[in-house]
Amino acid sequence: MSSVYIGMGALLLLWIFGDLHRRRKNRNKIIYVIESSCTGCRRCVKRCSRRVLVAVKNETGTHVTVKYPDKCTACGDCLGKCKFDALKLVERI
Repeated sequence: MSSVYIGMGALLLLWIFGDLHRRRKNRNKIIYVIESSCTGCRRCVKRCSRRVLVAVKNETGTHVTVKYPDKCTACGDCLGKCKFDALKLVERI
């Protein structure tokens, strides 16, 4: 029974350290929206926990834009939800 707890503890530590490594690696990055590929489906907007992305309507249709770039942690959660490859991580200026 104790080996089960040790295994679960090891998995938890790997998950925590993996998340910290991902955040440190992407500290100088920010999300960028490729408007020509964006369909306005809003999946990334719903997934963003920091509320960085917003959907905007204009004469060409609906698309997503980065409204609060200073709040973006480049966690990549929105990248996983975009099925149209309209998002990518770029270096902060």
